[in-house]
Amino acid sequence: MKRGNIQSTHDRDKHYPRWFGQRRDHFLRRMMEDLFHFDRSFQQLYGVYLDCRKPEGPYGIVDLLTPETRKQRERMGELLTRMIGTETEKGRLWELKDLCHLIWPGHDLEQNIRGSLIDWLFGSVFHESMKLKENIYLLNTYGPTAIRMHRLPPVPSGQGRQSLKTLPRLSAMVDVEALIHRIASDVVRQIEQIAVLLGQANCTVRMMLPELAGNLLVVRLLVEKEETVRELWGEGIEALLSDMFAGSVARGFCAVGRSYLSGQWYPQALTMYKRALGSDPECNEARVKAAHIEAMLRENSRLRDWGVSKKVEQFN
Repeated sequence: MKRGNIQSTHDRDKHYPRWFGQRRDHFLRRMMEDLFHFDRSFQQLYGVYLDCRKPEGPYGIVDLLTPETRKQRERMGELLTRMIGTETEKGRLWELKDLCHLIWPGHDLEQNIRGSLIDWLFGSVFHESMKLKENIYLLNTYGPTAIRMHRLPPVPSGQGRQSLKTLPRLSAMVDVEALIHRIASDVVRQIEQIAVLLGQANCTVRMMLPELAGNLLVVRLLVEKEETVRELWGEGIEALLSDMFAGSVARGFCAVGRSYLSGQWYPQALTMYKRALGSDPECNEARVKAAHIEAMLRENSRLRDWGVSKKVEQFN
């Protein structure tokens, strides 16, 4: 499903502050989902970049100019284009940058310093990625040609047109090879800088999670993406919920259970209440709700089948 343009919605709605306030939880969930998607895409990009690494090469940098790394350079360009997108077809990184600025506007700095830092970090990641994309384009389009041009032999005396014999050697006019290698050095620096900024942004988002315990859309997303959570922050969902819900993992699973139950996702709600009981067998809410849902599902098997079909629709 095509995602709506955030900025155009803002421009159309005259009652925007109230409209956004009513949907803030939804936008926070979208921001988290875009973060998960972009982080995975950047890890893929970084893996391609590492394939080009040749520390023993000239200049002591990744050798991005050899014919052997042409496919990797092209792949990096493709990944960046997909991650960033265009003004009319924004990629996940562009949407992530816009969402952060929407959720934590600049004038709200004193009210939410951590949110403003997240906005600044992802804005910096976006603009650094735009420069990286441009430099990758320059390397792919002009790099190999510039190197070959620089290495052309001078015109021997008595050969070629008279005007060519009087031209100064190309390397005396412009040090093309140095310019191209400088761009390659910029690519290395930019990729490493993006990695640092993204790491700082991910850490700041993780520190903010306890503040989002009341946003059931975010909590539910974290549980649904628990493998991604483990990859991103290096901790299981139980540890995350314990931090978000004052040491009570059961409260976290019950919160997700209530979210599923409100949408009539009965099998999924039952799974969450059972996970809550697994962490705290004395949790009264989980015991009562699990027993109630199990009785409902026994009486009407179609509810169980409907819940399964809704789960399939969610992931398709």
